[in-house]
Amino acid sequence: MATDIPYATPDLALHALRALPQVRERQDNDWVVLHDMQGQVFWSVTLPGNGWHPSIVRRQLREQQGEVSVDMQVRCGAAEDECDRLVQVFQASNENLRAAARSLAESPDND
Repeated sequence: MATDIPYATPDLALHALRALPQVRERQDNDWVVLHDMQGQVFWSVTLPGNGWHPSIVRRQLREQQGEVSVDMQVRCGAAEDECDRLVQVFQASNENLRAAARSLAESPDND
């Protein structure tokens, strides 16, 4: 799988993404979640104290023929078994992300 994560560390990712005007940010426990509004890309970046630190997850919503999918790339700096768990957690949450995107797409008031 080709990686679309050009950042070597969470700090570099946060610095670069925060500089983009189209990126919205929120903190969720020991994660920073950044949403790049121009490509429907969601970045999840660990903070120190997170058991998976230093890690970055990039997820991009794609729509093709009415179906929504999530492309995901992971750069995980934890132990291999912990990284496997990180991937499993995000794969499970991808279904929630797809469902939210589908309901937004089906909404009559989507602008």
